[in-house]
Amino acid sequence: MKKKHKFLPFITILIFLIILAGCAAKVKMLAPPSQAPVLKYVMPEGKPFTYKISTGYHQTMSMMGVPLKTTVLKDMTVTFYPLAFAQESYQLQGVVNDISMKVSAPGTNLTPNLSQIPGKTFEMTVTNSGEEIGIMGADELTYKLGEEGEQNMESEFEHLFPDLPEKVLNPGDTWTTTDTMSIGEEGMETMVVTQTKHTLAGYELIKGHECAKITSEYTSSVTGSGTKEGADFETNVEMKGKETLYFDYKRGVLVLQSSSGSGDGEIKITGKKEMSLPMSQTVTNKMELVE
Repeated sequence: MKKKHKFLPFITILIFLIILAGCAAKVKMLAPPSQAPVLKYVMPEGKPFTYKISTGYHQTMSMMGVPLKTTVLKDMTVTFYPLAFAQESYQLQGVVNDISMKVSAPGTNLTPNLSQIPGKTFEMTVTNSGEEIGIMGADELTYKLGEEGEQNMESEFEHLFPDLPEKVLNPGDTWTTTDTMSIGEEGMETMVVTQTKHTLAGYELIKGHECAKITSEYTSSVTGSGTKEGADFETNVEMKGKETLYFDYKRGVLVLQSSSGSGDGEIKITGKKEMSLPMSQTVTNKMELVE
């Protein structure tokens, strides 16, 4: 294998991690509303709103007994402009205001060039319960990642807004959801299946917002396969984690969502050279309303 591809499996799983889809705040407990509310997003025309989104990936992979550690930290702010509302769905225009990414990885040249992204726009359709049902133009939000070519950000917006329960709930009530996400990038096809148990934990005052607090525990199965430089890759990772979100039930606004998870798995490589690479990883995510 040529020297420039010495860390090829490492680079491939790093890109896989970057493709995949976090914080503390002072809160005050509130008494439940006299009438349990139905949680719905409210996005009035002419009233843009902005979120800061921070994501962190920390991964350790063992190659021939040598631990290889990778850290990917990404921050961006996105402003959404509501354009229309019809059939219980909002048409939004999104603008990436700024974005930064730090990649720490041994033996690689993966400095991202993000200069073309700020100021670019895309459109998406979101139901008032948070389901994304259409995204246009996000595939044109592209950047270069070292020798690994061009990446796009479409998958980062496919499951951006947390889904809200369809029924009236009281504190202590639970419900479950199943989400499936398919991602295709740089010769890798990845499937993520997530099972989540949610609980309406109660009501709290956070940053001046009267919020429903929802806590969740999830498990995710991540499978990926592909071919690169003549080698076949298979990736299997099992993740579990927790999430907390605060939703202003009076204004219909997501105020804060944070999550963290961890898991283990392996990469199997077949072709000219066969090997199995164990790995562990942690993922954090934070989405916070900017006011």
